[in-house]
Amino acid sequence: MKKKIIYVLISIVSLLILFLALSVEQTLDQRIRSFLVILLVLSFLLDAKGFSDDRLILGPFDRKGIEYHEINKMALLLKEEEIWLNYFKDDRRGPMLKFSIPLEELLTFLSGRLNEDAEINILVDENQ
Repeated sequence: MKKKIIYVLISIVSLLILFLALSVEQTLDQRIRSFLVILLVLSFLLDAKGFSDDRLILGPFDRKGIEYHEINKMALLLKEEEIWLNYFKDDRRGPMLKFSIPLEELLTFLSGRLNEDAEINILVDENQ
């Protein structure tokens, strides 16, 4: 629900900027800048965190990500319909990521990519 509100809010702000850009008399340079601002605001709608073939992507503007072979330990917390994932690299905890995929699919995916000595802990939220 919170995510939908953010999408609506960002869309409204983008439409407002578009309306102002079209209603106010501007030079070509100013119009181009206005459209670039709209694209910048819309870029916040990208939700590009997740898994790629060789690395874990932490956010929409993360270019490098964390390669799977660098992860020492991974903790999965099962909460209602979500899986909260946390990883440890060089004994430092990374950010918590939320996913809505089946646990079996996630474990199958990770088992082929993590190091053999990497540890995966699965925790179940008992407050459900």
